[in-house]
Amino acid sequence: MRTLPEAECRSMARIVLLQCELEHRHQAPHLAMALYASDLTNSGHEVEMALVHPSALEQAGEAIAGRCDLLVLDSIFPFALVGRLRELSGAPVLVGGHNALQHALRGPADLALCGPGRGPLGQFVSWLDQQDDVRDGPWPTHIPGLWFRNAEGLLDCPTPAGTGSVGSEVFPFQPELNWDYYGPPRAPGSNLRIPSVVAELGCLYNTSAMGSQGPQFYANVQPRLPEATLTDRAEQAVRQLTVGNEGGCTFCVFRTTKFVRKAGASAIPDLLVQIRYLVGLGARGVSLQTEQPLPLLPPLLTELRKDETLVGALEELHVRTIPWLLLRQEEHLLQAIGLCRELGIQLVLGQVGFEAFDPLSLDVFHKGLTATDNRRAARTLSQLSEAHSDCFRGTDGHGLIPLHPWTSPEALATNLQACREDAPWLLPRLHPRSRLELYHEWGPLFWKAQDDGLIEPSDDEFGWRFRFQDDRTSELVAVWATLVALSTQRVQSAPSPATAAHVLLEWVLEAWRQNPEPETRKAAYMALRDRVVGRPA
Repeated sequence: MRTLPEAECRSMARIVLLQCELEHRHQAPHLAMALYASDLTNSGHEVEMALVHPSALEQAGEAIAGRCDLLVLDSIFPFALVGRLRELSGAPVLVGGHNALQHALRGPADLALCGPGRGPLGQFVSWLDQQDDVRDGPWPTHIPGLWFRNAEGLLDCPTPAGTGSVGSEVFPFQPELNWDYYGPPRAPGSNLRIPSVVAELGCLYNTSAMGSQGPQFYANVQPRLPEATLTDRAEQAVRQLTVGNEGGCTFCVFRTTKFVRKAGASAIPDLLVQIRYLVGLGARGVSLQTEQPLPLLPPLLTELRKDETLVGALEELHVRTIPWLLLRQEEHLLQAIGLCRELGIQLVLGQVGFEAFDPLSLDVFHKGLTATDNRRAARTLSQLSEAHSDCFRGTDGHGLIPLHPWTSPEALATNLQACREDAPWLLPRLHPRSRLELYHEWGPLFWKAQDDGLIEPSDDEFGWRFRFQDDRTSELVAVWATLVALSTQRVQSAPSPATAAHVLLEWVLEAWRQNPEPETRKAAYMALRDRVVGRPA
């Protein structure tokens, strides 16, 4: 903290918290940082909070320049954005969240807070407030889960992170939701649009992709630590956090997070406390944070029915789950739909990670079900949404990752057909941007891609990017991305409708099938280009 002139002296630290808002800019800030903001404000610190769309990064950075002693970012920010905000703010940068460890290993942030963060962040800010100037350290060694480079340049974590719980991370529940915003137009009232309430922490799908229980795809992959300059105790911590605790979907940053369960009737009172507080602020919907919400919904809705004030205020209840849990727990969902109809609440099931419908991709991602069952789960949502459209919506905001290192043209065709037949609401997700993001470098997917020579460094993302193993896929995706860009440019320059990305994919696949020779295929691609930009044949 820099020393201020006497006229500017103050007793507490100035903290800026920024969240990266990539897609859902019309919804409430993430709950964890909203709770941190409340804690720091109650401790007397000056706190500013803002959601930042990447297109407005410069505006946000200039607005906070010279005005903060610590910049706290969520780990959704890619490295390039973290580095630029650090440069613009002139303050030490701390990154927290589920991907904070990767930021510590490779990113430009000064500090990373891994594991339960509510208590440790408060401890760190209290320490910071007592310092004169710590732009580049040295950093404290007593904060649980705090990672930093020591004087020798080694990554260190002197004090291991503690074990979190719903109680310690969520209560007292008084989130600060009055956040600023930098970015494209945002709907009024978005800060209270579907804020979160928490039932459980982590993900219950902790089955390893390695060994006899995992897909054959990973049969010969050997676990390894990231290649980084670590102290001995940091190396041990990385081993415990990652290699020794891997499980779940192979791309996910939650896969090494310990599952903390407070399910069933024991979770209901805590959820009601959270819902009442948010309704009191003016929220008209909430999002239930747990990967296994369906058995919890009937008892929660039954309790809500006893409170006329809450029932009268709540218009939406959002939940998420996993495809194989959806299939196993459909009866709970049907019961919940009936209760929502009775209470006049719209139930929204989103964020279901279908990811792909071809067998190889499901093995790559270790999704835990067959392509047939994944398609059945998608059909189930289509059918339930149509049959109960008055009170249930199950076709919004789901995940699809058609592009990963081992994607083939045949897999793209399979996914296009599956979406058309069973999940037409997923067709917009068939886009060249729907690529695997390498958020971290531990786990079978990264190790396998590394073994196959498909990984290369990337300072702009999270340290790494992939390339396709199949040259045919590289060609197809390059042509597809070009056509999508041309279609978008045409709309911006003339009043003509865009051609949907999934339609352009179909055109490219057809040109590829019909033209096995490179020269004729190139001519077919050029004809598609002319078709997109509106040139006569």
